[in-house]
Amino acid sequence: MTGVLDFGLPVLAACIAAVFAGGLVKGVTGIGLPLVAMPILAGFIPIPQAIALLSLSSIATSLMQGVHGGHFMTASRRFWPLFVGIVAGVFASAWTLVVVDLRLLYLLLGAVVVGFACIFQRRIVFEVTPRAEIWAAPATGIVAGLIGGVSMLFGPIYAMYLSGLRLTKDFFVVGVSLANLVSTLVLVAALAGYRLIGSEDLLASVLAMIPAFAGVLLGQKLRRHINEDAFRKALAVVLFLIGLNLIRKALI
Repeated sequence: MTGVLDFGLPVLAACIAAVFAGGLVKGVTGIGLPLVAMPILAGFIPIPQAIALLSLSSIATSLMQGVHGGHFMTASRRFWPLFVGIVAGVFASAWTLVVVDLRLLYLLLGAVVVGFACIFQRRIVFEVTPRAEIWAAPATGIVAGLIGGVSMLFGPIYAMYLSGLRLTKDFFVVGVSLANLVSTLVLVAALAGYRLIGSEDLLASVLAMIPAFAGVLLGQKLRRHINEDAFRKALAVVLFLIGLNLIRKALI
């Protein structure tokens, strides 16, 4: 299996730029590393290796945010049904990366990115009542796992769910971060189990942490100087076009 580091300098440069862009958006908005970087990476390298490339950066940033603020145990106890659903969804869908035609994966990824771009642009929020939380948490986890298992785009699904709970900002960040952590760890384990990624891909993931964190740090500095709402709307347009390009790639 060809490793990410073997694809040549132009592809490596594009991958570095994609990971940096994802980190930049995460630094500005607090989310968006896989959402931005994944569809760009998929245009240059196979989807399983794109997932591997982002894995350690996603794990590291999620762990850092998840333990911040002292809400780790409280969030873990409240959201464990969401995490169980994610695990089930990932293992139900990740195997399809072995058997599904590549063009179908590009079509799915493109459709997901276009859908998320529309939701991201309009900031759609669905209210979740305490009574509905009992079944909505595992259901959301399963849907997020099914989609993320073939695309790594878990975040927008459970971010919408957690937004609907009307959590405090700090508790929301911890909940999203823990869900990201669980999702990424389970997905990497599944891909390794199916032998879709190897040690060279994980080495590339270690190196990818450099542009990811550089992007996050720059984004955090830019956050105070730019209009976040205008930035979010511009990002939604860019994601929409990237998604359309992936759909085009799947159909030609």
